[in-house]
Amino acid sequence: MACALACALASAPTACGGDADAASGKGDKKGKGGKGKGGKGGKGWGGKGGRGGKGGFGEDEREPLSVPVTTLTPTTIERYYRSSGTLQAKRTADLVAVQSGIILDLFAEEGDAVEEDQRLAKLDGRSFRLQAALDTLSANNARRELERLESIRNSDAIAKQELDQQRFALESALAAARVSKHQVSLTEVRAPFAGTITARHVDIGNLATAASPLFSVADLSALDLELHLPEAEAATVTLGAQVDIELLDKSTFAAKVLRRAPIVDALTGTVKFTIRAEDYPNAAIPGAFARARVLVNTRQNAPSLPVTAVFNLEGAPHVYVVKDGKARRVPVELGLEGEDRVEIVSGLGADDPVIVDARDGIAEGMKVTPVPEGEEPERGADAEANAADGADKKRGDAPAKAPGERAGGKARGA
Repeated sequence: MACALACALASAPTACGGDADAASGKGDKKGKGGKGKGGKGGKGWGGKGGRGGKGGFGEDEREPLSVPVTTLTPTTIERYYRSSGTLQAKRTADLVAVQSGIILDLFAEEGDAVEEDQRLAKLDGRSFRLQAALDTLSANNARRELERLESIRNSDAIAKQELDQQRFALESALAAARVSKHQVSLTEVRAPFAGTITARHVDIGNLATAASPLFSVADLSALDLELHLPEAEAATVTLGAQVDIELLDKSTFAAKVLRRAPIVDALTGTVKFTIRAEDYPNAAIPGAFARARVLVNTRQNAPSLPVTAVFNLEGAPHVYVVKDGKARRVPVELGLEGEDRVEIVSGLGADDPVIVDARDGIAEGMKVTPVPEGEEPERGADAEANAADGADKKRGDAPAKAPGERAGGKARGA
């Protein structure tokens, strides 16, 4: 009877309507058996409910995800503040005519380089020259009269009071002559400093007055940029600190902090800094838009990690450390944060293997294989699926189940 029972069991189907292939997890042509959650065509306990993929025995049998790891590395961390503004010339001036007059001639055009005290325009100053000639003549007559009176001073023919009055008359005439000559000189407009003519606002024949500028001149030997930094950031910026400036055409050049405003703007809570560059590309001109990167803090030999290794969980910074072949969350305390690296104050040991990119589908408890940073990790199909499920877990979502799939990764065929 025992022999008959054994023969009956051997000839009976191994699963509900299944065959031997289904029992072994091989599946049919649509879903191959194997290691996974079950195939579409598998009729037994196996087969991933997915792409006809590998069937099998659940999530725990998957290939671990290969992840690059690193350790705390002493490095120099620099923290920058980014701002923007428009470039300005070192100094500028709008030149006007102090004396009104018709413009007779112009000696400079836009773009011309000029020297200090170079003549730029000539006004009609005939009336001032005539007045200067008259005042000079009056001064000469007063001088000759004073000389005549002094020659007869000892003959008692002239009183001392008359002599003093003539001396005063001479001084008044000389002062008037000097004023007239100065008025004549004002009929010529001259450059107050060496620079470049940036604009010419008038033409020959126009009436020049003190209300309208004739030329605009700028000193382009250096360019300035005004930046407004928050009060907290401004406290660490020192005079002479280097600033990197970038233009819209992506060209860059270096500048330095020239001066700092002695007050904080109460309305914006910022401090004004003036940045100066003495060597700059041709695209850098007054009025050009520029982005600036200001060094606000630096730390030497700070134990650090890549910024991609740190993530926030419930408002606190964490990293993933590989322990016993699994990814484990570890809270850390951060110090100075740079653009590429961040200082780790506490929470990690010097040799703890930290996953370089915490955003790469990593989840707590996931099986991982550490790979030294810089080497290319090998990622098979199961590792990719593991990473996808890890990303779902990290978001708090359960992995999608295939039709007929049970918790635990085993699906029973129809």
